[in-house]
Amino acid sequence: MSIEGWDEFHDAKHFRETLRDWCIRGGFDIEYVKNEKVRVTAKCKIEGCNWRIHASPVMNDCFQIKSIQGAHTCARTYNNKLAKASYLAKRMESAIRDHLNIPVLQLKNTILRKCKMDVSRQKVQRAKREALEKIRGSDSVQYEKLWDYCETVRKFNPGSKLILKKLEGSNPPIFDKMYVCLSALKNEFLSGCRPIIGLDGCFLKTCYRGQLLVAVGRDGNDNMFPIAMAVVQVENRENWTWFLGNC
Repeated sequence: MSIEGWDEFHDAKHFRETLRDWCIRGGFDIEYVKNEKVRVTAKCKIEGCNWRIHASPVMNDCFQIKSIQGAHTCARTYNNKLAKASYLAKRMESAIRDHLNIPVLQLKNTILRKCKMDVSRQKVQRAKREALEKIRGSDSVQYEKLWDYCETVRKFNPGSKLILKKLEGSNPPIFDKMYVCLSALKNEFLSGCRPIIGLDGCFLKTCYRGQLLVAVGRDGNDNMFPIAMAVVQVENRENWTWFLGNC
């Protein structure tokens, strides 16, 4: 891969992104001598290597490489400072999309094998978080839509019971807990399931944590049948009492 093959760039940002990707893939670490909107000059960060590149705008307002001096004589670097978490998130997005629950250590080894970069676990964790947010969407934005979600379910699934509570005194509102019992599930339990109800709770492994409380029954095939559920901050007597009181 040669950056000389790129004749023109949209602007300085496009040139910097292309230069960064080329340097990371080639194992070069660079530093900027000039990093401005109208000109970008960079050189190899390794002492003794005289590689240098300069780019600036041309008449048609695009960015173009004006000069490249020397050649890289330094050894490949595996700890490239150019590889920020955002770059790794974009580079490894497809791998994370195929395995959403990939462990951080496994992703770290995948980056070392595919990208030939040895990055810290903290950076890998940030990259995974950014990639998951791009794939799944922002959790905080989804929480903002809960009010609309509850109203939509009540409108199109009459008889359903949804309760959304915020932390007392919070302004803007902060999520506290939520109860959901869909009408279809409740009616099916009453008409076709055994008269047995089981209770259970589990941790939610999201950035906001919390716990999921559920009431389940047994259907005709002896499979678990969900009846109602609630998302709460902690599993304690107060929240179980609130959950069962709404069932």
